[in-house]
Amino acid sequence: MSPSASLFSVIKSNLAYQFNYLMLCIVWNIAGLILLSNGEPALGPTASVSAIAVLLGFACAIALGVWRWPYLYMFATAILMFLASSAVIPAYTQDPSLWPSDYWRYGGALLNGLGALVCARGLLGFWQWRSRHAES
Repeated sequence: MSPSASLFSVIKSNLAYQFNYLMLCIVWNIAGLILLSNGEPALGPTASVSAIAVLLGFACAIALGVWRWPYLYMFATAILMFLASSAVIPAYTQDPSLWPSDYWRYGGALLNGLGALVCARGLLGFWQWRSRHAES
């Protein structure tokens, strides 16, 4: 990889996984809101329009960071990694009745665990880009 490679060229495959993670979280919340409006339990303990807005904000921050401000990408990815990883433990420690079934409980833990890993990989890609960018 050349020292002048763009951040996008370094993390483009991982970036797709980050956006897929965000999209799946948004779909999870939309599905939960639809279920709640029909008088059924949500897929997990949280489902809100606020969460959807925050997730869309992360998607915008990551996109702007990759396109224009790399440190915004790093900051947004680090915060998202922290939030995703902190959402895994409750699936094992909170009351199981907060989920309609164990399938959704462990599915949410898997989704957030993979999201945390994808964000960690994005941060590694950022640091690789930064170290090469600093050399040039």
